[in-house]
This record gives sequence, structure tokens and C-alpha cells, in this order.
Amino acid sequence: MPDEDVRLVDLAAQLKDLRQAEVLLLTCMDFRFFEQIAAVMGEAGLTGKYDHVILAGAALGAVEPRVEHWHQTFFDHLDLAVKLHNVKAVIVLEHRDCGAYSPKGFGLLPDNPTRKEERRVHFEQVAELQKKLPPSLGFIAGLLEKLEKEDALTCDQLV
Repeated sequence: MPDEDVRLVDLAAQLKDLRQAEVLLLTCMDFRFFEQIAAVMGEAGLTGKYDHVILAGAALGAVEPRVEHWHQTFFDHLDLAVKLHNVKAVIVLEHRDCGAYSPKGFGLLPDNPTRKEERRVHFEQVAELQKKLPPSLGFIAGLLEKLEKEDALTCDQLV
């Protein structure tokens, strides 16, 4: 006789939908953004419906010539996500003040770049990545900014 507090469920039926992810999310490794990114994905209705690849610099890590082995890692993960989880799109979330873009990283931006220059360089990396993706996949990219005075995040759509 089952306990009255126990509710039996068809676990296989509930887990069936988990074998499908809607998107592959590519983000930077910067710890400052993880909670906000998860919240943004949740607000978009994608909680539990995306595969997540993390590379320093996000799109930069997938196209920077000095780390070609990272390119292979990203595209191998993408290929597997499409095969295993039927992923239909890639979302890239870049962020302002990214160390991978700075002189300490790959040096694509100087210290304290203008907002316009920072957006342009991020856009160039995102556009380069988009050209390498299969045309059958949807693609969205944004440039996140963590507001210092508030626990808030803004997103400037790049593509």
C-alpha cells in the first residue's frame, strides 16, 4: 500500500520531452553573468530546453585563429546537439567588459574601449561565427551589460 504522501508518476513520459532541446546557447565563461543568463533563458521559456556551451569570449572563442582547437570543440558540440537533441537554433550571448576581448585576453579591444567600438568588435566576431553555421539553424546574438548600480542586465541585439 503506497504512502498517502507519495504520488506516482510516469517518469518516462515526463522525461521524454527532455530529449529535445530547442537551442544551443553559447556564452562566455565570465561568472558574473551565469545567474542572469539563466534568468533570461527562463523568461524566454527555455528553462531546461537548451544545451549550453561555454567558451571564453563566447563567439570570439569559436572563431579566434589563435585557439582553433576551441572551434572544433564548439562545432563538435553543436553537431552532437543537433543529432541528439534536435537543436534548431544557436543563441550567442556576448557581454560588455569581456576580458577575452581585452589586452589581457586576445587583444581585440583596448582597455576602456568606446561603447561603439566594443559593439562593433563583438558584432564582427558574431557575424564570423554566423557565417560558419549551417544555414538550416536559426541564429540570435546579443551583447549583455551588467548594470553596476542595479542587479539588472540589459541586452543589445547584435543579430
